[in-house]
Amino acid sequence: MSVNLKLLNAFLLVAEHRSFRRAAELSRRSQSALSLQVRELEAQLGASLFHRTTRAVSLTREGEALLPHARRAIAELEAGLRRVRASAAMEGGQIALGCAPHIALVVLPPVVAAFRQAHRDVAITIRESLQAEVLEAVRRQELDFGIGPRPANAPSLTFAPLREEAILALAPPRLVPRGAREIGLAALGALPLIVTGGTNSLRAMIEEAAASIGTSFDVRCEVQMPGTAMALATAGLGVAIIPEMALPRPPPAGLRLLRITDPPLSREVGIVQLRGHRPSPAVAAFLELLEARLMAGGSGPMRPG
Repeated sequence: MSVNLKLLNAFLLVAEHRSFRRAAELSRRSQSALSLQVRELEAQLGASLFHRTTRAVSLTREGEALLPHARRAIAELEAGLRRVRASAAMEGGQIALGCAPHIALVVLPPVVAAFRQAHRDVAITIRESLQAEVLEAVRRQELDFGIGPRPANAPSLTFAPLREEAILALAPPRLVPRGAREIGLAALGALPLIVTGGTNSLRAMIEEAAASIGTSFDVRCEVQMPGTAMALATAGLGVAIIPEMALPRPPPAGLRLLRITDPPLSREVGIVQLRGHRPSPAVAAFLELLEARLMAGGSGPMRPG
């Protein structure tokens, strides 16, 4: 049996509201046209679906039997149409994202690989930049989103935290006791430090933490990238303070990896987007994969030692 979907929708509208008048208003059709569609459906089925009186409309036994099946049929059809539209919207789509180079190196490769397997026609652009540059590009809508720490004083942006990352110390062995696996914040004050600066800088974070316990730091060098800080520490110039996600796998040879304690240092990492901006289907699909990886700790915490 072939039943016109318009007729089935007409039946559902009247059945849900128990009123031809209300159903006609919602569907923006005349009451007579809607009544005609219901009668046509009844003729195709060979059964009356409604009891009609001047005061009320109610379902017949046959109408009650049809109602749950009609609901499921329309719901399944609408779900299928949504999936097709979303899939079509991703054909030839584009994604532009920004993050620090160390996040691009550690976090993104498996996410991009998984996304490309499912959506081969979507072009992906990754801008590896400092946090300040990423935030400005998101504001100008040059990037769909950014990945990084929570931005400060950014009312035009939204931040969705996905994971907490520890701030770690990488020290030349001569500067720390043999076998040490952690170092107190106060003890760092006696050592030469190499930190990253710029927006959301680790320098600002550790100096604020130091002030909270009444100490200060001997910052010998401020750099832009964690990789530079680790290279300088490897050369014996001081202790590199870096975010956990910046650690290469394996960590640099010749350096001791230490957790910072008393108090421990950490920061949120998540997704930065323009407030009020609705992501495209392609961006939404990519963010779903990225969120799953970051929330599961996909960058892989390292054991100090």
